[in-house]
Amino acid sequence: MSALLSAPAPALADPVPTAAFQAILDRYLEREDLAGGVLLVSSPQQRIVVASGVANRRTGAAVTPDSRFYAASVGKMSVATAALQLVEDGKLSLDASVASLAGGIPNIGKLANARAARVENLLNHSSGIPEYLTEDFLDFHHAKASTLTPAVAMPFAFDEPATGRVGKAYEYCNSNYVLLGEIIGTADGTSFEASLQRRVLDRAGMGDTTVGARNFTDARLAHGYADIEDSGKEQDVSRYVWSSPLGDGPLVTTAADLEKFLFALFRDGKLLKPATLARMTEASALEDGYGMGVQRDSDRWGPWFGHTGLEDGFEAEVRYYPESQTAFVFLTNGNSTSDTSILDKAAATLFQSRKSSR
Repeated sequence: MSALLSAPAPALADPVPTAAFQAILDRYLEREDLAGGVLLVSSPQQRIVVASGVANRRTGAAVTPDSRFYAASVGKMSVATAALQLVEDGKLSLDASVASLAGGIPNIGKLANARAARVENLLNHSSGIPEYLTEDFLDFHHAKASTLTPAVAMPFAFDEPATGRVGKAYEYCNSNYVLLGEIIGTADGTSFEASLQRRVLDRAGMGDTTVGARNFTDARLAHGYADIEDSGKEQDVSRYVWSSPLGDGPLVTTAADLEKFLFALFRDGKLLKPATLARMTEASALEDGYGMGVQRDSDRWGPWFGHTGLEDGFEAEVRYYPESQTAFVFLTNGNSTSDTSILDKAAATLFQSRKSSR
């Protein structure tokens, strides 16, 4: 599949009207009862960004193409990229012990599998390390949304059992990427935020992206809404995620900046060497649908790489189709009620139109 990463651009086709994608977004937001969202489609033939809904219910501000959303686990792709850059630079080994590199987290030895797990196990979710996102953690964080660090978050996993033997089972776990954030900063001799900024955000030209949200009064921030108390009424839950600049979901960003990231990583070779990218996107031995920080799949339009993200009040999804050099990005400040992907519909609309125009 690595040869597809540099596939030539297809022949030009008639563009799809912007109104078609605006209708897809509007219908999806209405059907899933979401506050707002942005949908971006970018191919060699055309680039369309549509927005709809409300970014801030208190002020009535509308979502625009430039609205900044929390991207949840979509940010894991950037964290894996930074880690693999450090491997390229000789500052980090995929075989290094997690416990030996995460010394900034007190009592890391209490974390199940931390001594046996290696960096590669974190990247492909085969560590068996337990999840820190427990009910106790959520009660703690929702009581007071203060800025989180790995040292604060990870102890909530210390009393949890391992989910499996190291390297023997795939188990998607946010703890893996919180630990990677800590390890990246240590290996790079700086903070996680500074390393991610220099290695990924700056190189990809992601000028509207931050690790967490530094300024909660930024008018471009899309506020997230969710019913976290099961009261039947949604509330603004933005501060909980804006205060969590951890490696499992660090980015507050725009659709355009995620487009830049996808192209910088998969198309333009700005972030990783070809051999490293091929290894990143290769299926892990335990899960065909995941590489290192990258989800991988295929449909009738070809193979694609990307990631989904889900947190109270926010969802995100990105895909890159290497055969057509096409990127899709969706961001929303709510939680959907079904498992339907808006990107399935967007891809079908774009590629069917291209097929019929030949």
